[in-house]
Amino acid sequence: MSQTRPAPPQTPSLRAAGMRQTPQREAILRVLQGADRPLTVEEIWAGMAASRSGLPTVYRNLERFVREGWVESLLGADQVMRFVRCHSPRHHHHLSCDQCGRMVEVEICGIEPSLVGMEKSSGFRVTRHELNVFGICPQCQAGK
Repeated sequence: MSQTRPAPPQTPSLRAAGMRQTPQREAILRVLQGADRPLTVEEIWAGMAASRSGLPTVYRNLERFVREGWVESLLGADQVMRFVRCHSPRHHHHLSCDQCGRMVEVEICGIEPSLVGMEKSSGFRVTRHELNVFGICPQCQAGK
């Protein structure tokens, strides 16, 4: 059984964000949009083909895309930073497959009530949280 991905969000407007629309920026977003798993900077760079620029340019653009909310950075179990173009504009978490690396978004968050307790007991004001859950995806469970 094939799993369909959610419809991609509208392509961000580089100009509306005050950025020049360059082939490199468009290529970075295109590579991320076509991936079914988070990618390292080197994987993004390799996928840029004809629009390839230097790695520092890719890093700078990814940092900006993260600030704009178009891309999320995820620290993997191997302690390598990867980037993903998320499909949900709302708060969400990620499920990552330990076997194939595929990642899906889930908009269910059950830890928010616990955060209130953490704030009360610690005096901290929680401003954000991240939750990455690891397991085996349905395709890998089925041996595909």
